[in-house]
Amino acid sequence: MYVTAHRVRDGFQQEGINAYLYSHGGYVWEPPAHPPSPFVDPGVLVNTLLSIDVNQGNLVRSYLDIVAPDDFFWPQLRPRFMQFIGAMQLTPFPWSREVGGCLFQVGMVNQLAAVWKHELPNLYRACEIVHPVLLI
Repeated sequence: MYVTAHRVRDGFQQEGINAYLYSHGGYVWEPPAHPPSPFVDPGVLVNTLLSIDVNQGNLVRSYLDIVAPDDFFWPQLRPRFMQFIGAMQLTPFPWSREVGGCLFQVGMVNQLAAVWKHELPNLYRACEIVHPVLLI
């Protein structure tokens, strides 16, 4: 799966977080194989959370990307995500690291990077909401 959340600003200076969940279906990877790149093959879009209309003029101000096996449950991702934050928190953005067979990537404009401890939980919650396990 590829789940991503973006804080976007539209042409009217309104901001919100949009999130997307993609599935790779029956794709199975085994460690130590690397997860597929979301930029090469995001998968099939299966769920969205849109707070700002999608258009070509939106500016992405921050993002969180998570790539993991489709059969991972959210409680399996959280400890890996926390390990990722622990390893990266003293480095400048963008962050990118594979932890436990999952790929995490985070980026922010300077204004949001200064308050990343407040911004990152917002992106993470949007990813949780768009994940189908929580919609059942």
